[in-house]
Amino acid sequence: MRLDEQPFVGSAAARAVHGHSAGGSVAFLGTVEPSADLRESLDPFDLSLAGPWGPDRPDWLASLASLAEADDAAPLVLVAADLTISPVALLDLLDRPGDPTAAVTVELPALRTQGTDLTLLRVHPEQKLLHSVGTTRHTVTAPTHLGLGVVLLSGAHRARAAQLWRAASSTPAAADPAVDPFDLALLVLVRGGMPIGSSPLGPFAFRRGSDEAPGARGSAWQQRLRGASRGGDGYFSTRVIRPMSRRVTAVGLRQNWTPNAVTVTSLGVGLVASGLAAVDNRWTWVAAAVLLQVAIVIDCVDGEIARFTRRFSALGAWLDAVGDRIKEYSLIAAVAVVAERRGTDLWVLAILAMVLITARHLEDYAYVHRSRVARAHETPDLLPVDAPRDLGPEGARLAIPPARRGLAEAVFWTKKVLHLPIAERYLLLSVGLLTFHPQWLLWAITLAVGFALVWTQGGRTVKAVLGLDDHRPDDTLSAEHWGHLDHQADLGPVARLAGRVLPAPLAVALLGVVVLLGAAVVAWRTEQPWVAVALVAVGVLLVGAGAHPPLRSPLAWQLPTFLWAAESVLVIGLLVATPGVERWTGFAYLAAVAWHRYDVVYRLRDTGSPASAWVTLVTLGVDGRMLLLVLVWAVGGPVQAVLAWGALALVVVYAVESALGWRAWARTEAGPVTSGEEVLA
Repeated sequence: MRLDEQPFVGSAAARAVHGHSAGGSVAFLGTVEPSADLRESLDPFDLSLAGPWGPDRPDWLASLASLAEADDAAPLVLVAADLTISPVALLDLLDRPGDPTAAVTVELPALRTQGTDLTLLRVHPEQKLLHSVGTTRHTVTAPTHLGLGVVLLSGAHRARAAQLWRAASSTPAAADPAVDPFDLALLVLVRGGMPIGSSPLGPFAFRRGSDEAPGARGSAWQQRLRGASRGGDGYFSTRVIRPMSRRVTAVGLRQNWTPNAVTVTSLGVGLVASGLAAVDNRWTWVAAAVLLQVAIVIDCVDGEIARFTRRFSALGAWLDAVGDRIKEYSLIAAVAVVAERRGTDLWVLAILAMVLITARHLEDYAYVHRSRVARAHETPDLLPVDAPRDLGPEGARLAIPPARRGLAEAVFWTKKVLHLPIAERYLLLSVGLLTFHPQWLLWAITLAVGFALVWTQGGRTVKAVLGLDDHRPDDTLSAEHWGHLDHQADLGPVARLAGRVLPAPLAVALLGVVVLLGAAVVAWRTEQPWVAVALVAVGVLLVGAGAHPPLRSPLAWQLPTFLWAAESVLVIGLLVATPGVERWTGFAYLAAVAWHRYDVVYRLRDTGSPASAWVTLVTLGVDGRMLLLVLVWAVGGPVQAVLAWGALALVVVYAVESALGWRAWARTEAGPVTSGEEVLA
């Protein structure tokens, strides 16, 4: 099999092999000679071939150990000798930046049987690491995936692999002719504690032993295009948007479009849609509805091009995510502008829609990160090679569960829709535009996102309160070594001082949030401004005392969302309580704050680097901003001017800090980083 299998997809540059694993070695494992097709499939990667090795050769594991010891600068690739697969299917493992140690894993309903010749695996859902491997002598409990028969070991892991294989070479399993050599070699590594990632196989055709999968329709390159679509999307994206985006991606690959250029194009189309929506005309709203769907189709293309060509960057992921929010919020603002022209002030409703969307994302990221931390301590099943069973509980299932069908599939997709991911939100916005009624659109998106927030956050909160989510605090954090939640809280000097002087449990901070919400109600419904000021001051001190770093409470993931809600509700309360104020200024002000909160989330997610400490001092933090706003309002100051100029100042400061932060990270970081695409879009 060769890379020149037709029909092609994309240009020669898009299909090029970058040589990330060049100079490495391949060890064929099995009792049969590797086919000419398999050898040909490995030719494009510039690897030296050795083997096959298996129980029919004395001390085959020791020989494999010697090969691993021969070089620690280039990767070592283990391949099942009876495998047949296109080289196109191996690009994601053998030609990916960084040469990560990983095994190709398969999720195919046609192969979900107990008697498969593929390797049974248990892959950790958060870590994406192999935790258990099965062979004919070894039982794996609760398997989740199948191993295709290809593993890449980075040069840094070859010495450790050699030690493990050499130690296992004298075990009875090594001499058992019934044990597949590839399965055993992989099992030895996993049981020895080597971190081996899961590299999912796309919809490619392959054959190993008695197992055969036809893959998606078309050539290997067409199958690769199909596999470039991100998994885990919502229903509308999976069924409607992605089939259209792949057609555009095919054009982009032929024309050598770059992912970032596509992202900017999508942003431009989205802004044009917002501009058309700002025109109070039915046909411009229809055009805006169509362009909004065009924008999200194009928005899928950048990631598909990046995955197809294996060219990733954390900056690109950040640009993509921030662009999505700009498109969404600019359209909401445009609709509010039209409503105001018609004589109805819907800015508070528009603000509420933006606040809920942002809260949904902040909560989702914080919870996903919390789940990762809670399970970070979990390790592969560390066992002697000859232990017949892994550490799973008695009575655990031993076969891969069947594919979702019927009612189970309907429930799965219903839950996806209830989470209201980006494609469903954009669809709702487009349908709202077709009604030509600003109120209907804004109420629809506000209620839908509000329900999604209650659905997800409510369920997660119940699990956390009842202790059903296996929360485990991060013991590596301290007052000096902050975690992600400490950076996301955006607390300023006043709250930080309160936390140092009067540290208290998280419940005190949550009480402070309630007090802050009460201050907004007082400002809105009473004529006692100084009571509102006092409540904000007390609330800020309580939040600071209870939110001192490090945040490790089971409910701490809620705090960034609650603080964002408190600041937003206070701004809304002051807008309503101040006669004659232009309420769009509140939208602009909170949009600037939301941009920073998203920036912090995406930088932590994609680079692990937080915003600079000085930016919180300059922008006062969430506590300082609330105190400033309520004081200006209480003394009868220019609330509108503070909001408008404050929005501009915040955007400038946040943009400068973000640009400096990304530039500094890009200079020090070696190699690209992929984004955490599981986070809600």
